[in-house]
Amino acid sequence: MTTIDFRSRYDGDEKTLDPSGFVDELADDPGGQRKIDAGRSAVRLGLTPLTIEVDAVAVTLEPADEGLAVRLGGSEALVVALDRSGFSDLMQDVASTFALHMTGRAVIRQGSIDEFIAWEPVLRCLLDGRAVYEPGTITFRDQSGAALELQRSFTLDDRADEMGHFLAEAGFLHVAGIFTESEMAQVSAELDEAVATADRDDGASWWARTANGEWYPSRILGFNQKAPTLRALLHDERFTRLGALTDDRYVQRDPDVGDSAEGLLKRVGVVEGISDVSWHKDCAMGGHSRHCCGLTVGISVTGAGRENGELGVVPGSHRANVGLLGIEGLDLPRLPLPTSTGDITVHCSCTLHMSRQPVSAERRVVYTGFGLGPRTGDHQVKKSHEQIRRERAVLNDHVRERQGTGALSLRAQSYEL
Repeated sequence: MTTIDFRSRYDGDEKTLDPSGFVDELADDPGGQRKIDAGRSAVRLGLTPLTIEVDAVAVTLEPADEGLAVRLGGSEALVVALDRSGFSDLMQDVASTFALHMTGRAVIRQGSIDEFIAWEPVLRCLLDGRAVYEPGTITFRDQSGAALELQRSFTLDDRADEMGHFLAEAGFLHVAGIFTESEMAQVSAELDEAVATADRDDGASWWARTANGEWYPSRILGFNQKAPTLRALLHDERFTRLGALTDDRYVQRDPDVGDSAEGLLKRVGVVEGISDVSWHKDCAMGGHSRHCCGLTVGISVTGAGRENGELGVVPGSHRANVGLLGIEGLDLPRLPLPTSTGDITVHCSCTLHMSRQPVSAERRVVYTGFGLGPRTGDHQVKKSHEQIRRERAVLNDHVRERQGTGALSLRAQSYEL
């Protein structure tokens, strides 16, 4: 089977944790292999002891080659305060270290936010059994066992099983010529209309500011509801077949409902707001163990290259339990994905990717995708589209607040072949 379904937890299985009980539960682990693996990885990564304060209780995690020590009591190194809900969410992969920081739920008493976020892969090793990535452990092979040609592009004439194997190995795909230039021109005109009618207080758009002081809507949420041409294309068999490349059961985001597609307008010289984002995973906010790998699909309304902010990916990073942000010290390759008008890119939700800043021309792209289908044991809590949009608006506000204070940098970094 060709699969990229990495889920190890069920939707709705989270509960409120008692910090003392959490420590006792880890202490009762008979084999302790997860603590051994986590401890060695924490030492290799050079992590300092982490103390999490929850109300009047302190839980400390201390790196050691013989195994991660988890005990009650404080330390003199990194100290982070969480409420009971935040502690429960972190320890059950509902929210990541990065998410807790971004949403203002984590208070750094001592140490830095970077030190806290650096603990993420070790926590996932301890709690979900995902080995922390070690350099040299990921290789790329085609179906015959030969070295995979990572810079390969596909067309819809290629075999689905070959495309699915490439996606499972590399974590991304470039498929050329899905849609015509005429079709993309119509979608572009629909994006023009959506941008012209957007308002900064509408809750349905994200805004960015360029160096000349102009604010503009860089992201139109629910663009599918405003673009009849796009909706028709998302129902087209040329597009829907992308959800059947592996043996996993994928469900397409409904083109007719909610915010299933976003229209992005990337202009030159953005200095504030979310536009050109550095290396990250789409599961950086948490939930990898319940939702990965989803498929994020980018439709190139305009072509994209070095001059106008193409997508970049780290092949194989969807198979690596690494830090959620940045690529420092990572030995995997970095590739740009230049596209022509009408091409699509597909990347797994836990593939490290980024978008370069446009230099001389704007880029237009639509993002939508496919999610893994529910399993027996999942208990999804349905949220209204309005609630989802409000939550995303709050996230956007937190990003802007942290950019304004210098506490967060999302500016795109460079990458080379």
